[in-house]
Amino acid sequence: MKFLGISGSAKLDSLNSVLLYNAFELLQGQHKWEVVSVGGIPLFEQSGEETNEVKKLKDKVKEADIVVISTPEHNHSFSAALKNAIDWLSVPLDKNPFRWKVVATMSATTGSLGGPRAQEHLWIVLKSLGAILVPTPEVFVVNADKKFVNGKLIDENSKKYITELLDNAMILAQALKYVMG
Repeated sequence: MKFLGISGSAKLDSLNSVLLYNAFELLQGQHKWEVVSVGGIPLFEQSGEETNEVKKLKDKVKEADIVVISTPEHNHSFSAALKNAIDWLSVPLDKNPFRWKVVATMSATTGSLGGPRAQEHLWIVLKSLGAILVPTPEVFVVNADKKFVNGKLIDENSKKYITELLDNAMILAQALKYVMG
């Protein structure tokens, strides 16, 4: 399987980016994966021309079997940078790369509550684009600043839920390949 991790942060060293790297390391080299950031994507303009950054991201989503999005929670929703990138990817709507794509979501936050509302709003947007969302488990790494040491996730509970989420994503992706031929 080919995984694409999209960090909802503009920086590849953010907690949500680091969470994606750690999640994919749990695959133990059995699958291909890459992590990208939504930084560098220009502001969305409906009649605007796609930039190379947008085209590259769109191609990466198309080529992936599974997309894993990790987003911070900003003001009870997902990040503006992620929304901007999704808006670019959604046009034209009938050819957007999320259509029939298996997508899993997760969040990391330094607070004791963060991620559920961001993921709920993200799900609404992704469902409108035709994504196949992995329903369980929900992965919220709270107090994340205490759960990473030197960039490594040390929380075994988080690792357990992430592994289950990725396993469920692979089951969905395999089923989808079988059904769609």
